[in-house]
Amino acid sequence: ATDPGDVQEDAIQITFLDVGQGDGVLIRTPEGATALVDAGPDDFPNGLDDFDIERLELVVASHPHADHIGGMVGVMNTYPVQFYMDNTDTHTTVTYRELIETLQQRTEITYLVAEPRTIQLGGAEIQVLPLLPPGSADLNNRSVGLVVRYGAFTAFLSGDSEIEELTFWVEQEVVPDVTLLKAPHHGGADAVTSEFLERAQPEVVVISVGVNTYGHPHPEAVQAYEAVADTVMTTREQGPVTILGYSDGRYEIRTGGA
Repeated sequence: ATDPGDVQEDAIQITFLDVGQGDGVLIRTPEGATALVDAGPDDFPNGLDDFDIERLELVVASHPHADHIGGMVGVMNTYPVQFYMDNTDTHTTVTYRELIETLQQRTEITYLVAEPRTIQLGGAEIQVLPLLPPGSADLNNRSVGLVVRYGAFTAFLSGDSEIEELTFWVEQEVVPDVTLLKAPHHGGADAVTSEFLERAQPEVVVISVGVNTYGHPHPEAVQAYEAVADTVMTTREQGPVTILGYSDGRYEIRTGGA
């Protein structure tokens, strides 16, 4: 038997960190290349120190709300970071200002704008989806959309996208059939559409959510996910959730930490 902490040689590892009410997703390829999408509401470590990370090739802020970028500065002060990507939307908060000041000081980090492009991460590909034009939607509906591909295994990550942005992606015909979906907007009822789920057809849905006053995850959203997917899980109930994706499309689910 293999120790659950071992990275499977031939699997991409996508871990939904237990960051409470927020998002933090760690992607690690079989070659050991790592990316972090969002960094939770609180300062580092947010569970990242359970993993043997030497550096982060790519760090992505899906959008500038504090529950997604709260730990970013701490992450950048802890690990070497090669590329940082966001959608250029600004925010008035102290959290956001500190992040931008840190990025300005850290000239060794290359800044990428979230626009349609494909980023190679080890043996995996991360496709960046098109966004609604700047200023045309609220911060949630300009969340960075990412499709992570490792052979036949596909994952869809998109911050706090609500109906407006999910509908835009369906219209743009950029929603593939996926193995794994991170439920947009913490399982909010405002973040699920039947058209999107018909395209995505996920086998596994993970809802990154903590104790909150918003009613996340919303029962209607959970029902919609359960109608499509084989497995629907929340980080609030399970703690960190790791999906191991194999190039032939198979996957394994592991819960309870690194």
